[in-house]
Amino acid sequence: MQSSINTAEISQGVDEAIKACNSWYWAYMNQIRLVSTVFALSGHEFQIRPMSIRPAVKVIMKGTQGTFTEGEVLGTLHGMIYGLYPTGVYYLFPNKDKVSEFSKSRFKPLIQDNPYTIGCHVRDTDSATLKRIGSGFLYFRSGRLGIDLQHEMKSSAALKGDPADHAVHDEYDEMHPGIDEFVDGRLAKSPIQTKSYLANPTLPDYGIDLKFQKSSREYWHTRCEHCSRYTCFDRDDNFPKLFHRKQDGSVIRVCGKCGREMKDLRTGEWVPEKQNEKDIIGFTIGHPSYPWINLKALLDNWEDPESDKANIIRLKRGRAYIEAENRLSLKEVFDCCGTDGIVSSDPGPCFMGVDQGGSDQDLFHVSIGKKHPSKHGKVVYVSIEKGWSELDRFMKIFNVRRCVIDGLPNQEDARSFAHRWPGRVFLSYFSETQKGDYKWDEEAYIVNSNRTEAMDASHKEISSQLLILPKKCQIIEKYASHCHNTAKKLAEDEKTGSKRYVYIPKLGGPDHFRLAQCYETMARQGAPRKMFGGDS
Repeated sequence: MQSSINTAEISQGVDEAIKACNSWYWAYMNQIRLVSTVFALSGHEFQIRPMSIRPAVKVIMKGTQGTFTEGEVLGTLHGMIYGLYPTGVYYLFPNKDKVSEFSKSRFKPLIQDNPYTIGCHVRDTDSATLKRIGSGFLYFRSGRLGIDLQHEMKSSAALKGDPADHAVHDEYDEMHPGIDEFVDGRLAKSPIQTKSYLANPTLPDYGIDLKFQKSSREYWHTRCEHCSRYTCFDRDDNFPKLFHRKQDGSVIRVCGKCGREMKDLRTGEWVPEKQNEKDIIGFTIGHPSYPWINLKALLDNWEDPESDKANIIRLKRGRAYIEAENRLSLKEVFDCCGTDGIVSSDPGPCFMGVDQGGSDQDLFHVSIGKKHPSKHGKVVYVSIEKGWSELDRFMKIFNVRRCVIDGLPNQEDARSFAHRWPGRVFLSYFSETQKGDYKWDEEAYIVNSNRTEAMDASHKEISSQLLILPKKCQIIEKYASHCHNTAKKLAEDEKTGSKRYVYIPKLGGPDHFRLAQCYETMARQGAPRKMFGGDS
């Protein structure tokens, strides 16, 4: 009898120990009540591993309705209840409306419906966005940063002053990529410093897709009940190839090895592409692997010529995607290359675009071009230069009639440069409210423009091969890479709900030459005809 009691106590102790370190086991064994359902295993086997680990960085790139938000919220609560996050946690959403909506519609019911497992650990703070749990605070905050006129990030008042151990970025692609800098500052004093990112992907090399690329890159593989081989239905080469229509019109998944129908999706495992990566653990899964998805509706939608393929790829398949017309490819840039090399000088008249920025102060990316009789323009010189004196030299040896230079970050020296060349050098500032032609201020040496419209103009010249570039060489390869590292995306205004296209910078790398080319195009297109004495 005594032995039996000891065994039961040991078993209970082991059970509690597992609950204390594994949020999935804790939620499953306690049958945590969610909105309209109970946390369960069936159909959600893929959630076990993501909820059971706490790496330095966790990345989840997913299709919609995968219940990963619930998993991260439960992981957060579990960690605070068991003292794994003793200082606190930031749970970030894209904007204030989503913070408020989540707090009211999902977090509050979670507390009320689980009074003994969760509710008893939560102390009221008279705030829907701040909760005391255990020894720490749970902060629900907006991850939206202000953006200045040059598309640089401003500070976030919501992320000032409060330290934390862990941060969750929910719908990460809708936040400014600079949010990481502010979050890292809040975690700096913690010995824990862990982060989670989850989102439906948008652009390649951006947001959650970029995080996933740097991670272990784990895909969900399902075991075939017939041949025991594993298949990943989310792979590009498996969707829609492994989704077959039967004679009655229904759609089934078939094994990638034996070709037989796979009905039982309960047995599967996460398979990493980068097995040695232990610090950044990334998962990706979409509708093709979700057991509850209506396969016929999914395939019908995919094969419908009128459907929005971009949204299917991003939201249902959980893959980043950009329409070809919204991002310059390397091929499009190289197709503009002519047979002439980069020259050391030119009688002109020429036009110069200069982007400030880089790893060193006073580092410039320069594009110098001229008008062309059959094209819009021809770029004759591309380089990376150090020091303002080099720009003065270029003004002379290329007979630059108009130069547009980035007004920031070194505004004072840029103004001095403009004053040394009155009427020929203009500082560029972007204004999202401006529409139409560039606005030249001949007295202040400033040009204002709408960023999207200005970028569109240079984008069109390259994509339509209306611009001639120097022949392909090492610096032109770098130039092409910079041009590829920005893309146009439809964005929604948080306050008004209106939508407009914006260019997202630095997708996978720097984009200085892309901006330099934008400025060269502005200078060339905006130069008055009288400047050339009738010569066009």
